[in-house]
Amino acid sequence: MQDHAVIIRNRMGLARWGLLPPWAKGDEGKDDRALAAKMINARSETTAEKPAFRQSWHHARRCLVPANGFYEWYGSGAQTVPYYIHREGGGLMAMAGLWAKTGNLVTFTVLTREADEKIRPMHDRMPVIFDPAQAAAWFAADSAQALRMIGEEIVRDLAFHAVSRAVGKTANDAPDLIAPRAAEPRYKIEGRLL
Repeated sequence: MQDHAVIIRNRMGLARWGLLPPWAKGDEGKDDRALAAKMINARSETTAEKPAFRQSWHHARRCLVPANGFYEWYGSGAQTVPYYIHREGGGLMAMAGLWAKTGNLVTFTVLTREADEKIRPMHDRMPVIFDPAQAAAWFAADSAQALRMIGEEIVRDLAFHAVSRAVGKTANDAPDLIAPRAAEPRYKIEGRLL
């Protein structure tokens, strides 16, 4: 539900994370934040059919969400540990998304797909990630081409490390949240110690 930079074709601006479909308005036509909070991610396989996303999909309201990385949690109960997933050696990634405009409010959702083999032990889904050089192709693609792009394994250089549990509080927003955790517990994911 935070404002974040998004790229739409050749323009960059701020939009609120959590897609609010144009037809969805709360009481008295107000912004329905509860609905939008449920729309932060969209399964790419079903966006063409789901009522919340199909208008954005069919009207090619695609965006890219620039990011250095994203978080995923692994473990259970008190042993759950957040991991920061990023490109090896740093660098920008572009997460595929859809946007909608309701009145003057622009909102977006991040498209997800089945996780690749590196991320799957932590979670079965992950964002659709493109290299920034693929931006023009993403915006120019018709629906069938866009689905093919989503299905391809695009970024192969993902790495991850444990970070502070402070990332779990939305009030926390500081650069050190992506720093490797100093005294991290060791877990085995697919036989590999983390």
